Amino acid sequence: MSFTAPPPPVFAGENYHIWVVKMKTYLQAQDLWSVVENDIEPPPLRANPTIAQIRQHAEESTKKHKALACLQNGVSDVIFTRIMACSTPKEAWERLKEEFMGSDKTRQQQVINLRRDFENLKMKESESIKQYSDRIMATVNSIRLLGEDFSDSRVVEKVITTLPERFESKISSLEDSRDLTTISLSELVNSLYALEQRRANRQEDHPEGAFQAKAKENSSSSHKGKKPWLDKRDKLRRDSGKRKFPPCVHCKKTTHSEKFCWFRPDIQCRSCKQFGHVEKVCKNKPKAPAQQQIQAQAVEDLQVQEEHVFTASCFVSSNKVKSNWLVDSGCTHHMAADESLFRDLDRSHVSKIRIGNGDLIQAKGKGNVVINTRSGNKVISDVLFVPDIDQNLLSVGQLVEKGYSLVFENGACVVKDTYGQELISVAMTDKCFMLNMNQLEKKAYTSLADNTDLWHRRLGHVNYRSLDLLHKMNMVDDMSRVEVKDTVCEVCQLGKQARLPFPANMAWRARDKL
Repeated sequence: MSFTAPPPPVFAGENYHIWVVKMKTYLQAQDLWSVVENDIEPPPLRANPTIAQIRQHAEESTKKHKALACLQNGVSDVIFTRIMACSTPKEAWERLKEEFMGSDKTRQQQVINLRRDFENLKMKESESIKQYSDRIMATVNSIRLLGEDFSDSRVVEKVITTLPERFESKISSLEDSRDLTTISLSELVNSLYALEQRRANRQEDHPEGAFQAKAKENSSSSHKGKKPWLDKRDKLRRDSGKRKFPPCVHCKKTTHSEKFCWFRPDIQCRSCKQFGHVEKVCKNKPKAPAQQQIQAQAVEDLQVQEEHVFTASCFVSSNKVKSNWLVDSGCTHHMAADESLFRDLDRSHVSKIRIGNGDLIQAKGKGNVVINTRSGNKVISDVLFVPDIDQNLLSVGQLVEKGYSLVFENGACVVKDTYGQELISVAMTDKCFMLNMNQLEKKAYTSLADNTDLWHRRLGHVNYRSLDLLHKMNMVDDMSRVEVKDTVCEVCQLGKQARLPFPANMAWRARDKL
């Protein structure tokens, strides 16, 4: 019975440490490793050699070429060009080792980094013992592949000292019954895995009351109003989404079975009445914004009684409220969805933002927004332009960082500047603090006349047009908006009146003694 040697392992430029072990074993099986390791020429034949000696000398001479052929066939074409000029297998082996394994100094640095990773390993609470042992052994094997000795007893000690508290009882029993210095890693992992499995089975047999109630609640709410055959069909679809199927003959995907494919040729679309797809993936489906609005309103009416736990949810929306700003302690930056709100916008500032549902949206600029307050116009600086959100957001953290103070009391949020002057007061609505700029401007205009007279008196009864010019040119800090009035100030009128002239022919002489 003849034995055919398997092909050598192929190295394509990655995982060199693994390929070295496989190739060394392969060469040892072919009795060629001594030629690669020593590179010694066979001794010359003596005088009058026998046929067996000639044959043996020929075999020893061809070993070098066989080993070089194995190395050349064991690498890809890209790697072969780097060793094609090598004439001996030892030269080719050393060149690959020098290029992909590095010098001794580089290997020592890699060993130090791997040892540091090994010392920092700890088991996570959501991790199983099998997963944790696999992580440890991956690091240990990487160290061993670099030529460093790493004993199994040290690995066992690492596992024991880094286990969470739920394995404490098992470790204590092992310490009392066994010598931990002689126990193997596989034996330790199997015993801990058995304990883990027993606990998992016990939890399945006796679920906790909270989880059981939650499961019943979810089941009743999800199946409410559905017919039994629809529940069974949905269950089949959910179960099918967890498995992998053979490639579908219609769409070539492996996430569903053929009978649930959306592109079956015998199915008719309800929108375009054509065969070959369902309504969900129809490309000819007409857009109906009015119908979507009606459906959204119906859903909103059904959810009136529900508690609004998190209102600052950011999703793609076409209906953006320009004048509303939500005071939010959860966001780290001010965000606005409307470009017209910005006084100046730097579009070169582009960044990624993670929203509440875990998705990433893009900020397409950064600038300043001007708002009207009781003490005048205020600039909200460093506002991100995020067109994909449906709500403007005021970051509490960024306001505090800029020196402003926020006081939440009596059902309102009061924003004060660095001097303690009140800027904005936001009333709580539906457990949220929503700042409406339109209402804020109305309140500002009601006190506009009083502010105009105040600045008129404060600046020495200067005329109203000059006051308006000072405000427009921002020549006075924290100056509120003024109104050009047609009325006349009484004090100015009295102060600018001319005195009556003296009589022309009036004379007076004293007739008596003074």
